[in-house]
Amino acid sequence: MIRPLLLISLALACSCQNRSSNESAATQSTSPSVAPDTLCFQQIMGRDTTTLRLITHEATATGFLDINPYEKDRAKGSIQGTVKGNQIQATWDRSGEGVTQRHALDFTLKADAITWYEGERVEKQGVWVLKEPNKGYAYVLTKTDCP
Repeated sequence: MIRPLLLISLALACSCQNRSSNESAATQSTSPSVAPDTLCFQQIMGRDTTTLRLITHEATATGFLDINPYEKDRAKGSIQGTVKGNQIQATWDRSGEGVTQRHALDFTLKADAITWYEGERVEKQGVWVLKEPNKGYAYVLTKTDCP
């Protein structure tokens, strides 16, 4: 009578130990996902306003850029890109004057701002790129609270 109880007890102890070690291994193999980070930036110069809402998640960035110069044509559209350190290489589906064009943008994230250059562009394989990538007008948008 004692022998069957002893065997059952040993079997239960082994199965519980195997289950907890399997659960432990499963817990260790899955790393927690990093939550997306939403950042908002704005530049106001006189009556001209530029806003950028950027959502970063691991190595990807998405968002919306709106350049709204006073009494001039507005340009706005969605952003998609990749994040590497403080650099974001993105494309902007720029809509303005009834036309949508894809523009390449190279953002630099700083502690309290985001910057990029704008200037003369040429079309390469359906994307408008800067003729001189690190020259031209430097947009500097300051970090703000997101609405």
